[in-house]
Amino acid sequence: MTKNLGSTAKKMVASLILYFEQERDHGGPLLPLQAVRERVAQALSISISTVSTISAAVKKNEVLTSPLKNRPRLKPVTDVSNLNVDGIRNTIYEMYENKVHVTLASVHEQLREKVIFHGSLASLRTVLKEIGFKWKKDEPRRGLMELPHVASKRIRFLRQYKDFKEKDLYQFVFLDETWIFQNGTIQRSWQDSNERSVKTIKTDGKRLVYY
Repeated sequence: MTKNLGSTAKKMVASLILYFEQERDHGGPLLPLQAVRERVAQALSISISTVSTISAAVKKNEVLTSPLKNRPRLKPVTDVSNLNVDGIRNTIYEMYENKVHVTLASVHEQLREKVIFHGSLASLRTVLKEIGFKWKKDEPRRGLMELPHVASKRIRFLRQYKDFKEKDLYQFVFLDETWIFQNGTIQRSWQDSNERSVKTIKTDGKRLVYY
């Protein structure tokens, strides 16, 4: 029964046919019959060192094996190029908007429910850092300042303040301190530089004063 030959074996058969045809047309051996290894190397278009290595293995009754194939490595679960990065980002931003504490465990749970990420917590931590998120302390003042209605009032105030100061209409005196509510923030969360990851601040509890 004829076995299917690989491309390398087929090339060797073609080289062998060509070599024997050349000897036929030459009317005899192209190389001396005593130069066995040289004749084999030329007939198969391979190096003499390869022939010598195989010859030595045959004489030692060693099993001839094929070289190990370089199998493509599977991409790890942390390979960002193979992940839905936008889906991960938007999930975290939605958690902020829904006032969900953004921890590694809570993000992991949300992503698994959405069938976006199936890796472990450690793998998710690697992915979040890779796409620009950091586990850092929340800034309560930043959260308050970036709330839409607060930001709008701040802009309006600064415009009026600049206008009044340029016209020298008033002498300004600032009376109140900067403050936040006692329960105005969580301690740490996964954050990036996007405005959508600004914290939603609670307004219950006692007022605490910054000096």
